[in-house]
Amino acid sequence: MAHIAFFILPAAGHVNPTLSVARELVARGHRVSYALSENYGERVLATGAEFLPYPMDQDEFLDTMVPQQDSASYTDQQEFLNMMKWMLAMTQQTLPSFEAHFGTPENRPDVFVCDPSSFWSGHILAAKWGVPVIRSTPTYVANEHWSLHPPVDTAEEQQEDPETGELFGVVAGLLAEHGVEKGIGEFADDVHSGPALVYLPRAFQYAGDTFGEEVNFVGPCTSANSFHGDWEAPRTGRPLALISLGTLYNKQPSFFRACVDAFADLDWDVVIAHAGGVAEGELGEVPDHIRVHRFVPQGAVLEHATLMINHGGTSTVLQAVSEGVPVISVPQMAELHATATRVEQLGVGAKILRKDVSPELIRETVLAVAGDEGVRAAVARLRGEIESAGGPVAAADAIEGLLAPVPAGA
Repeated sequence: MAHIAFFILPAAGHVNPTLSVARELVARGHRVSYALSENYGERVLATGAEFLPYPMDQDEFLDTMVPQQDSASYTDQQEFLNMMKWMLAMTQQTLPSFEAHFGTPENRPDVFVCDPSSFWSGHILAAKWGVPVIRSTPTYVANEHWSLHPPVDTAEEQQEDPETGELFGVVAGLLAEHGVEKGIGEFADDVHSGPALVYLPRAFQYAGDTFGEEVNFVGPCTSANSFHGDWEAPRTGRPLALISLGTLYNKQPSFFRACVDAFADLDWDVVIAHAGGVAEGELGEVPDHIRVHRFVPQGAVLEHATLMINHGGTSTVLQAVSEGVPVISVPQMAELHATATRVEQLGVGAKILRKDVSPELIRETVLAVAGDEGVRAAVARLRGEIESAGGPVAAADAIEGLLAPVPAGA
């Protein structure tokens, strides 16, 4: 039995795809641990994994780590710097307790599963102890052929800015303190390279055929995860639309109201899941065929859905397609724009820019997508790619591939 430790960014879109992988590893007899913020304990423990919690200011996390730019690329250097500062502060906060826990012989991991978007505690401990790392990436990976980010200045160029130089100096000191004999540039390259679990099929990744075999495109791994009770499908025989903006970009009552107006006179059933983004009564009068919920078990609803409208979250889009459901994406930031564009390129749905949202455009797009046989065929093709990617089984195989071979006769 091996010990696999997960260090994941404390956001639902990053955590949820890993849970099915953890469940698969536990079923194979491995010990699995999560170092994660306190609010994810119930989800982690349900997989059979162990849970090492840490406190985190959720409001500060949302303010700092959730990009707010409504654009198709990352361009805000100050926003990037703020994210780096938060990651450094969280690394400094968590590293001592993580080292104390995982540093004992009985708790030393055999493999670290580290989210490149998370802070650096797991990477530092893996480098310090010579333990292999595999990246856990819920969205696109980058290489010399494609990247969502603009070219990054060299470390020397960045350090010409006093604030950035000071930050890099602290990171360099932290690496040296823990015996990691790497410069900042080399350490950063390690965080974003090497073996990877990518929760997309290769066909959905931009320039997917340019990535080597160590990048494992295992497809979405969210279908077995449900945290929001039961849901009963309406028995009307009408088409069903599911509408959600996820949990990070959901405070948009005007968007949800536009959806209500779009479907008000359509012979559809509608499920709106706003994740707390709408206050009681804020949507005004809602017709009976439109049901408004805080949360729903998304997978259960998608089993009956005709179409989904969402924010362009990669995991959500692929979960919908894996159930044969086309998607209309309304992207909110750069990564979500990339996914909405990919939805269009592959023909599995449509994109509506936030600035263009109106009841009329939503209604028109819904009817066009739902009635398009080409969209249904494209969804079926991508669904096949998702099924062949392997999911949690393929992810667990990739992790086991990093384990040291057991000596003969042991």
